[in-house]
Parts: sequence; C-alpha cells; structure tokens
Amino acid sequence: MRSLSLPLVLLGLLVFAPTAEASAGNRLSNRTQLRYEDVLTTRDGSRWRGKLIQKGDLYRIRLADKSEVAVPKEQVMSITRELQTGYPHSGQWAVTLNAGVELAIVSADSNAGAQFGPIAELTFTHNFGGAFEPEFTVIECPLGPEDGAVNFQLAAGVRYYLAPKSRAKPFTSTQVILYGSHADLGLRTGPGMLYDVTPNFGIGFAQGVTLISQANPNAIGVGYHAMASAQGRF
Repeated sequence: MRSLSLPLVLLGLLVFAPTAEASAGNRLSNRTQLRYEDVLTTRDGSRWRGKLIQKGDLYRIRLADKSEVAVPKEQVMSITRELQTGYPHSGQWAVTLNAGVELAIVSADSNAGAQFGPIAELTFTHNFGGAFEPEFTVIECPLGPEDGAVNFQLAAGVRYYLAPKSRAKPFTSTQVILYGSHADLGLRTGPGMLYDVTPNFGIGFAQGVTLISQANPNAIGVGYHAMASAQGRF
C-alpha cells in the first residue's frame, strides 16, 4: 500500500540506527546504564536484584515490583552490577507499525452486515519509565459505508507491559478512537506480545475487540482485529 511507504522508511531508519553511546572514554551512556542492575548476594546464597538504595549497618535494595529487602551488613557477601537480560524501554521514543485484518458486524444506514479487510496502524509513543506507555495512533481501517474504501482514524491510548524488564513483553492495549473519516468514535482493546530483538527493535502481535460508531452515515458495530507488529526505538 502506497500509504505505508513513509512509515516503512521511518521504521527502517530506526531499526538500523546505532545505539547512542557516550563519547568520553569507556563511560557507559545513560541508556546503557539502564540495562544494569544491582545484585545483593547474602552468605546463605540468596540473590536479590534491583537498585541498591542504602548502605551501612543495614543494606536496602529495591526490587522490580517496588518492594524493598533489608539485609544486615554482616549477612551481605557481595554487591555487584550485572547486565539485565531484557531491554528496558525507559526514556525511549518509539514508532510501531501494525498491519493485519479487521472484521466487524455492523448495523448501519448503508452497507450493513459483515465488513472486513486490511488494517494498518502507525503509533508514536514515549516510555517515561515503568510499565505504562501512552500512545498516539494514525489508522487506516476497512470499516465504513463503502467496501474497499479507505477510512482514516486518529486514536489515543495506553499500553501496559506485564513484564517490562524482560525481552518478551506481554501487554494489554487500550485505544480510544477520537476521530475518523465518517465521524468515528470507538474503542480497540486486547492483549499482545512484543519481543525485543535488539535494544532498538522489536517484533510482535496484537489482537482484540473492536467497538465502532460512525455518524456520517450512521453505523454501529462490534468486531475483532489481529495484527503483526514491528517497533523501532530511539
């Protein structure tokens, strides 16, 4: 599709862009440092991973779930810094290209019944740290009064990662449709998976329920969407 040429070019630039590193000596960049975590090992063999927040007679380490573990100094065997196996998105901008199919059963003034066809999304987001990511999405969907016609939509939403520090990141996504070619309002929501191939590129899928209403002409429908995803981050 010609309308996807610009998103594909942008995604390609992100995929092949090198990860930014600091220029001074061997000092790690701030983004690379996000991939390291403190590891506290006790004399009985227990290992706690997170961020060390206190030293002294009592050592405290904050874990990924925001809970804290306190260990007396005499029980601490070592404190090390280790590379995480996952790729945290914290502080990164991202562009995601989704492409797949959408099907809906529509009650409408015209073209009532089953509507289906290809759907494509271009999503822009920024991770401020943690599991939540706000998203802004431009959509080309098949739902409308004419079969085969292009219907553009704009949506805002949020993605919630269930395992934000692992490379395989299951998520849930909720997208509110705010505008469309036919005065669209609606919702797309459902689960998905993103697998980070590199710190700057991931692939995955998304699926879920579609709820749609249109006022020009009047239509209301419920359906299902499934899409493959590619994400570039910088």
